[in-house]
Amino acid sequence: MYNLAIIVCAFIFAFTSYQPAEVGANTFTAKQVRLGDNLLSILRQNGFSEKQREQVIAADKGLRTLFLTLDTRYLIRTTPTETELRIFDSQTSQAFRVLKKGARVEASSYQPKFTVKHTKAEGRVYGSLMGSLMAKVNSNWVATRFMDAYVFDMAHSRDVVRGARFSFTVERLYEANQFIKYGEVLNTSLDIRGIAVQKKFVRYKDGGVFFSAQDLLENRPFFAPVEYIKIASRFKPNRLHPITGRVQPHLGIDFELPVGDPVFAPRKGIIVRYGNNRAAGNFIVLLHSNGMETSYNHLHKIDKRIRQGLKVSAGEKIGEVGCTGYCTRAHLHFAVKKKGRMVDPVKYIKAYPPQMERYLEERVASN
Repeated sequence: MYNLAIIVCAFIFAFTSYQPAEVGANTFTAKQVRLGDNLLSILRQNGFSEKQREQVIAADKGLRTLFLTLDTRYLIRTTPTETELRIFDSQTSQAFRVLKKGARVEASSYQPKFTVKHTKAEGRVYGSLMGSLMAKVNSNWVATRFMDAYVFDMAHSRDVVRGARFSFTVERLYEANQFIKYGEVLNTSLDIRGIAVQKKFVRYKDGGVFFSAQDLLENRPFFAPVEYIKIASRFKPNRLHPITGRVQPHLGIDFELPVGDPVFAPRKGIIVRYGNNRAAGNFIVLLHSNGMETSYNHLHKIDKRIRQGLKVSAGEKIGEVGCTGYCTRAHLHFAVKKKGRMVDPVKYIKAYPPQMERYLEERVASN
């Protein structure tokens, strides 16, 4: 009986000792993207040869445009015979698997199955709004998304005074039980000119906008020309150009979106110019019934129907977001001209595209 007990204990010990080793060999570890990292440097750090790195880059077009920031992590799993990486674009839903088995490598996109958790933060503004937000959640993505919610509400930074209250709820995305990155900022509140303004992120198809019922009452002549409001650069008459390094006015607003995202006419109008030039890349200019012009630069594609004199309706697709001309990252440069003078677009456009108006009205009516 004593010998049988020893045998049983030995079996249990052997089984439980084996399990962690096996599980450990197949468990992913999260590593943070570091300053200066890109896909090639991450592959090099994890033992991929120069030839293997070239094979990975050639395997999928999306890997060549992968965008990484410091608040994103990637996953790594290693065994004696293979290394697997899962790498996530910081600002889109794109994700990629990279597998190395001996000298052979495989790389392809995949749809991650994120577990979503919510985190709420609140505080007061001391110093800049951006700095106060990042003091609560150390993420440039979260801070800029929060500020995107109020881009149409703040005429000047002085609208948010010292001590102004703010709060937000943000998604945290996990895969393989590891935190990967922050998702969408969902509910926000900010004191603007002493009044608490609340915005909710409303998803719509593949996009979404920050919205409050008050936005439906805004008397502005144009709808937003895109379905996802992510601002890369605002109207800045004295901006330092990112490519030339010279002081060069930025006379429009940049919506940062992936290549191929649709661009819509923000109001009924007529095509007065379109084509390609060195600075604007592929561009379109619309003249509207109110006498104002809107222009769309750096387009990936101009719709095949577009021709001079063509009449278009609000919400009609006219092109796709791209990075042609003087451009460092895919975006739509949207500009508004009034009485021959370029004006700040945020003062003239609504916070949502025309195809969302009825949907938002129904949401407000049901609440």
